[in-house]
Amino acid sequence: MINFIICDDKVEILSSVKEIIAKVMMKNNYAYKIHSFTEYDQGFYKVMNQRLSNKIYILDIETKHSSGIDVARKIRIKDVNSVIIFLTSHDELGSVLLRDEIMFLTFINKLDNYKKRLASAIRKSVQVIGKSKILRFEHHGAIFTIPEKDILYITRDAVERKIIIVTDTTEFKLSKPLNEMLKILGDDFKFSYRSCIVNTSRINLIDKRNKKIIFDTGIQCDYVSSHYIKELLSCD
Repeated sequence: MINFIICDDKVEILSSVKEIIAKVMMKNNYAYKIHSFTEYDQGFYKVMNQRLSNKIYILDIETKHSSGIDVARKIRIKDVNSVIIFLTSHDELGSVLLRDEIMFLTFINKLDNYKKRLASAIRKSVQVIGKSKILRFEHHGAIFTIPEKDILYITRDAVERKIIIVTDTTEFKLSKPLNEMLKILGDDFKFSYRSCIVNTSRINLIDKRNKKIIFDTGIQCDYVSSHYIKELLSCD
């Protein structure tokens, strides 16, 4: 899932950006969601602080009450992977961006053919996300992309004979063997039970007595076997 988080205090620009995103994304099979705001308010910060996968920010560099540059600095405190695209009517602020270490994809002037440039920037952003360490799969006709770091564990549903991928925010069911998944995923993924693979980089605590794994989000997994605990502890 690609999450577009856009903010612009002009409703007409906001509507135009949504249309551009829809046109670009129509040409591929990636699932996506748009989160739109007219100001950097509590709703914006709530989405910003959520552990959503594949974030692409399209930010107004200056709204009536806030600075998009300051917001981008806040984003980068905890998030260095999301793509940031700036929109502005103030070319003079470009020099401020170039001096800062925000790590943004591009700076687009709303008064200079911005629709074409924004469409190009969105395509490049999707390419950037596609090159990161992700798990890509098809589900109900849409192609989902999940950063490996967002996966907590993967277990097997014996009834439906499918695997369940558990992430920070949701679950996915796929018809794929666990052993095949382990070959696809990186070295951080290990068996914790014969029917469960866990992301060791996300483990906060292994409770050997109660046979539980507690992840950094507080989510617990009780698919733990003594046979695998030693290897899991060596990953700490």
